[in-house]
Amino acid sequence: MTPPDPPFVRARRRRREWVMTNSLIRLEELPLADAGVALTAADAERIATAMEAELAPSTRETYACGWRQWARCCEGRGISPLPAQPEALAAFLAERAEAGLHFATLDAYCSGIAHRHGQEGLPDPTAHVVVRRVRRGLRRIMGVAPRRQAHPLTVAELGKVVSSIDATTTIGKRDRAILLVGYASAMRPGEISALNVEDVLRKPTGVLLAIRRSKTDQEARGQLVGIARGQNALTDPIRALDEWLKVRPAEPGALFTRVFYRNHPTAERIGPRAISRTVQERADAAGFDGIPVSGHSLRAGHATTAAVNGASIDRIAAQTRHRDLGTLLNHYIRPAEAMMTTTSRDLGL
Repeated sequence: MTPPDPPFVRARRRRREWVMTNSLIRLEELPLADAGVALTAADAERIATAMEAELAPSTRETYACGWRQWARCCEGRGISPLPAQPEALAAFLAERAEAGLHFATLDAYCSGIAHRHGQEGLPDPTAHVVVRRVRRGLRRIMGVAPRRQAHPLTVAELGKVVSSIDATTTIGKRDRAILLVGYASAMRPGEISALNVEDVLRKPTGVLLAIRRSKTDQEARGQLVGIARGQNALTDPIRALDEWLKVRPAEPGALFTRVFYRNHPTAERIGPRAISRTVQERADAAGFDGIPVSGHSLRAGHATTAAVNGASIDRIAAQTRHRDLGTLLNHYIRPAEAMMTTTSRDLGL
């Protein structure tokens, strides 16, 4: 099997795959030899690749989306998007808020617009007093809580989903492994997708999963997440993983791969969206349609269920790798505790 490309080669390939019209660094903006600096075109290419690597691909996409929306608005108004006029930007934000966009989306748009101005060496229009006041006002008007949070699956609900999957098919074995490994590890869909077979480290009581890069580890220092053997054969994540590995192609590379015609596994990695779609579709098939189940429901379910069962916040945070304990408390632990401690049960209603 061909050895993997070095990291810089992979970064350069990702850069070339990026739509050049959305590129945040342009080669012609870098100093070359004719500008009095002894740099070649290859030097400029390497510099641009390294500079673009400061942003995760998902961040680049978010920034590019925000910039496209702003540029489209300016085109409709007959004004230039660069440099942005603070009053026009304030009008854009208020208009988008009235159209129903969530405050977090508007925040992301502002980040993209500010970043583009920074790349061009222009002042940040989002720092203008008019824009800042409009953003503060919209924050109060709209609120910042997520409108539709992922439903945290309980172990009983997960068991119902898993039991509805045909484990005699290859795709059924894969999907059971995705659900149970994802739930037991509390990993994000992107982290599950990025796992390789080599990242699974066997231990007597379970496995360790090596997460090479994550949302909270953009510099790829690496993290380890443990998964213990289950007590129930139906929901044992190690057993489900072993069943999948028996039918997966016996070669290094992606742990979870595409399956054609239900029984023909390939070596092609499935992406984060496919992981989320698998969770949604399997939940819907098990009768959970109408409930907001998503790829995040596995991670949310792990944290919530662990809290209900008495696990300390330190242990939960070590497993989920939350950098902000406030998020862990407010989104997972306190809602679970509120249902456990409510005095409405004592009212005799």
